[in-house]
Amino acid sequence: MHSGPRAPLTRRRARATLGRAPAALSSRAPVTAGGRARRRAKHSSNPLDTIGRQLPLPLPIPDWSKPIIAVLLLVAIVFAARSRLAARRAGRLEQRGELLLEDVEAMQLALVPAVPGRLEGLAVSAAYFAADGPAAGGDFYDVFVLSAGKVAIMLGDACGHGRDALARAALTRYTLRAYLQAGLEPRAALRLAGRTLVDRQSFQFATAVLALYDSQSGTLTYATAAHPAPIIHGPGAPEPPSAFPSTPIGWGLPTGRAQTKVSLPPRSAACFFSDGLTDARQPGGALFGRGRLVEILRSLGQRPAAAELLERVRAQADASRDDMAACVIAPEAARAAPADGAFAHVEELEADGGELSGTDVGSFLQTCAITPAETAEALEKARDIASRFETALLTVHCTPAGATVVATPPEVQTHEVTIRPPADL
Repeated sequence: MHSGPRAPLTRRRARATLGRAPAALSSRAPVTAGGRARRRAKHSSNPLDTIGRQLPLPLPIPDWSKPIIAVLLLVAIVFAARSRLAARRAGRLEQRGELLLEDVEAMQLALVPAVPGRLEGLAVSAAYFAADGPAAGGDFYDVFVLSAGKVAIMLGDACGHGRDALARAALTRYTLRAYLQAGLEPRAALRLAGRTLVDRQSFQFATAVLALYDSQSGTLTYATAAHPAPIIHGPGAPEPPSAFPSTPIGWGLPTGRAQTKVSLPPRSAACFFSDGLTDARQPGGALFGRGRLVEILRSLGQRPAAAELLERVRAQADASRDDMAACVIAPEAARAAPADGAFAHVEELEADGGELSGTDVGSFLQTCAITPAETAEALEKARDIASRFETALLTVHCTPAGATVVATPPEVQTHEVTIRPPADL
């Protein structure tokens, strides 16, 4: 009986319940990441989040900023173009730098060439190490055959580094080689080069040592121009007297005044070197010096090699501040030693009147074991000769029994060239 009136109410409640169901179900649905972000933004205390909700997206671009943006874009394009051009230019410069280094290396190889291991009865070794740094140095050496049984050796150092030093070294090397090939002795070749290779504008100079080895007599004749004298290495080898002061090639002053002749018997060697070896610094700052170099050379045995010598010096040096060059020659054939078993040793010195009146010549003669009385007599005679010939030649013969000195007029080497006229004249 009560079902009739209640039915409409029940249907209305059902419809109301169904009408609320989607909202209830949706409230229980999983919350997405965007929803969580919006809820956090709604309850966030950060004022920037509030500003971000209030600003319209995308933001409008003001008219006044458009020219600025265009200019910035243009500047960016210009910088990008310049950066690309700079990269290309850097690549070209790098290629040119590599080619330049190759050219410099080729020039330097011409100054320090590979030498044969055997020449006219001599065992020869030469080596060169460049100084620390990018610039090439001016060291040079050469070993070549002049004629049958005669070998020329030269080693020198042009001042400075880089292209100027290379050019000066090349000019000095080939000039000295030409003079030796023309038949001049080492002293005469240096004297002539000292007059011809003068550059008064740049004041560049070079030091050098020239030597001739005669395989027939087994003697080595050498002269220096402000360069260290070679070390004679072997049993009983004498240490040459203190070198007479000489000037470099290029100063415009006389050079090549002194000359030494010494025999190289079997088991002996002569070491030519640049001052980069003696000027190398040991730990603590002390220079190697000639004495230390002699010790290293003796430690290498009877037949030292130039490369091994340089490696020993570099290993014991803190830094290589200068180029190093060395050349070692040693006779291979067994020869009959002098009867007394000593080296033949002759010193020659050419001096002018001013030098003969000073103290250097007298000190040089005394280092050659000439007595004070003989020194005074030789100087008096030499001054008389120099008054007539401008210079005098002092020749000292050193023997185990003592030394003798002779003063004579200077020996001048000349080479005449005859030019014949054409046959039809």
